[in-house]
Amino acid sequence: MAKFQLLDQFGVPVSSSVLTEERAVPSVTGIDHPFDAVVASFLHPARLARILRESGRGEMHDFLTLAEEIEERELHYRYVIETRRNAVTSLNVQVDPASEARRDVEIADFLRDEIVETPAFQTLPDFLVDGLSKGYSVVEVVWEVGSAWIPKRFVWRDPRLFQWDRATRKELRLRVQGVDDGVALEPLKYLIHIPLLKMGLPARNGLARVGAWSFMLKSFSMKDWATFLEVYGMPLRLGKYGPSSSADDRKVLLAAVRDLGRDAAAIVPQGMEIEFVEAKGFSDKPFESNVRFIDEQVSKAVIGKPGDGAGSSKAGEEVLDRVRVDIKKSDARDLSLTLMEQMIRTTVDANFGPQKRYPKVHFPIPERKDLQVWSNAVAQLVDRGLEVEQSQVYDVIGLKEPANREGGTPVKLLKVPAAGGPAPKPPPQVPVEKASAWRLDPRVCPSCGPARLAADDPEQQDDIDRLVAAALGDWQPDMGPIVEAIQAAAAASASYEEFQQALERLAADLPVGALAEQIASLNMIGRG
Repeated sequence: MAKFQLLDQFGVPVSSSVLTEERAVPSVTGIDHPFDAVVASFLHPARLARILRESGRGEMHDFLTLAEEIEERELHYRYVIETRRNAVTSLNVQVDPASEARRDVEIADFLRDEIVETPAFQTLPDFLVDGLSKGYSVVEVVWEVGSAWIPKRFVWRDPRLFQWDRATRKELRLRVQGVDDGVALEPLKYLIHIPLLKMGLPARNGLARVGAWSFMLKSFSMKDWATFLEVYGMPLRLGKYGPSSSADDRKVLLAAVRDLGRDAAAIVPQGMEIEFVEAKGFSDKPFESNVRFIDEQVSKAVIGKPGDGAGSSKAGEEVLDRVRVDIKKSDARDLSLTLMEQMIRTTVDANFGPQKRYPKVHFPIPERKDLQVWSNAVAQLVDRGLEVEQSQVYDVIGLKEPANREGGTPVKLLKVPAAGGPAPKPPPQVPVEKASAWRLDPRVCPSCGPARLAADDPEQQDDIDRLVAAALGDWQPDMGPIVEAIQAAAAASASYEEFQQALERLAADLPVGALAEQIASLNMIGRG
């Protein structure tokens, strides 16, 4: 049995027999749960308003049924609500000891081995975050009582099996046949997750309250859109009858016009005619625009951003991720608080006794970092004497620390390399001002720029360097007439096209003889 006696919120000892059996079942509640209840099929504004009013007063059966149906029928709402749930349930749960003391580490290891890393716990976050849509979620805990008290099984319960108390509408109670106000829930038996989505009564919580109006309005648009598409593009069949036609004749004509839409064949009495009027100017854009607008509003309410949550570029994904990180942090915090207050503290008290500080079970959100920039900054700070634990580096880069905690291994710090060891060779630094107009700038070519610029040393110039320097020093007399001719053509042109035409006419008459002779001479000398 447990080493310490567990007490409820009123100081009454908790019976172990209640904790080891399921309680929210028909044999206890006397309620045969109606799984085939339907609300959405007959939804209209007046009925939806009544459902929301009743849910605000604590009568949530119809609202919870509608919330489940919306997830089954509305594709976009299902997508965004699953995106928000998975944003939290996909995080890895982490158990941190209250301190580095041996007793606190032992408690944290117990929680990790006996609860957090068990298969039963893996689906528990999925059960609890169902409260995002419906306002609350209830999970029944089946305990194993023996040498240790351990929650061994978690059973999700339909929220329609519970109700809010009539006095305060803040206490969740078990719905029991014949009991108007329900029955109080047994202590330590249930996990009740109420996400903090808004202030006010928990009965008015839940994203489905917002999604219900969007679902109804979108269903109207989709129905009208489908009706429009049935006749979109079809010509109007207009039947004409004479003034002396009888009522029976008009009925025959009407039936013929309708038959044309199905069979493309009909007969009419003599004297009557059918005219086909081509449909023009009709479009389904208003329906599509309205549906897209509603989807954008639902996305804003659920994931905090209009759209479907898919980024078209890396920049778009980063912006989207920043928005969703705020939502994930809030949801992860609420989930962690529920587990800590309703299960972790209880388990620790039952097996280790009350503690001043308790281990922390949470869902850390990894932050994106530029590892190259981060590692360079850490290296420079360590070189300047900053002490950094190696475990922090392992956490950031995502590697497992090869340390044996059982032996009490001391904390390892990053260290500056010993003075006698080989120091890393710094990259060659070449001043930018040494780069001449005809050599590579090291900012453009980091690999070959320094090697090329090393030849600029005047003490190491060879005959080719001096020849090139002399040629570059005398280019103005040869190039002057050519540049002047081109500048004159540009000044006389009124547009770019005229300037191109002028260059084509000028090409054959440019005074390039002296320049060509000098280039040929230098080329011959260079080859020699």
